[in-house]
Amino acid sequence: MIRRVLIAVALALATAAPASGGIAEIRDAQGHLVANAGAGGSFASFRDGGWALRFDSASRSSRGVSLVGVSLAGGIVYAERIFVPAHGLRGARVEGLTVNGQAVAARPNALVPLGPGSYLVVLQEAVVPGEGSGVVGLRLVAGDSSLGIDPGSQLLVGLARAAVPLAHRQRTARLSWLALGVAGHGVDTGSNDRLQEPLLLGVPAGGSSGAQAVSIALQFLGVPYRWGGADPIGGFDCSGLALYVYAQLGIRLTHYTGAQFQEGRPVLPWELQPGDLLFFHPTARGPQHEGIYIGGGRFVQAPHTGDVVKISSLAEPAYSAGFVGAVRPWGA
Repeated sequence: MIRRVLIAVALALATAAPASGGIAEIRDAQGHLVANAGAGGSFASFRDGGWALRFDSASRSSRGVSLVGVSLAGGIVYAERIFVPAHGLRGARVEGLTVNGQAVAARPNALVPLGPGSYLVVLQEAVVPGEGSGVVGLRLVAGDSSLGIDPGSQLLVGLARAAVPLAHRQRTARLSWLALGVAGHGVDTGSNDRLQEPLLLGVPAGGSSGAQAVSIALQFLGVPYRWGGADPIGGFDCSGLALYVYAQLGIRLTHYTGAQFQEGRPVLPWELQPGDLLFFHPTARGPQHEGIYIGGGRFVQAPHTGDVVKISSLAEPAYSAGFVGAVRPWGA
């Protein structure tokens, strides 16, 4: 079982990798670092014929990080080459990506289901407020035991911050990779040998961007809340829901409520339109909760742990008293 391999991987990576900024990491369900792989020659950890992570070679430079011959979860996921720039997605690439032996188009932020609750995200860019930003070449999330990896574990391969100069890397070394958002797409098996990439849901045609955003958001009613969540497979938090919905419309938002409050045109209460982002609970760091206005004084939101995406009313005391303001992320 691959879950038994994780122990061996942790020991091997800990001795092979430099202490500063790993090119690949394994983290447990709490986000704790289990293994840290650095630049150098090949790496492989075998036990009972399986492995969690292996690669033929890895290198870093001021331009970014590169890996060759990458296998995850016993070969379920394989990539011939990965290059992640030190900053942004320009020039990022994952070549020869296959999942269960089928080719996958490695588009940025593509989301590939791997099991009942597990998935792979390709070239994912995200910002963690106050801690930094970066791209991950491949991010495998084991949300269930179908991959033989402990549920909640994450394999992160090709971390942009590994290429950042040491002074900056020390400042960003605490990046909470579990909080990375997904501006993603689902993957279904077509009639040929190539995996196709439709959206997880249809983007409605016609209407304003705000009306389209509402139509998309309402399809997620009942999806569980998960802190740091930004996809319908793993769950949503409040800013993750807005991030995911607007990503389907080509509008990029930061995975943080305080930042999204600045990412649009301010809207007065009597100017509200469907799709506007509503913000609540003011603090010195900005508002700490948000929802998507759907009209009629109501909004859709991912409230808190133990709850689900649902519709609430601005007339409820908790929201009328804590209202901060609204912005329109698609412009005027």
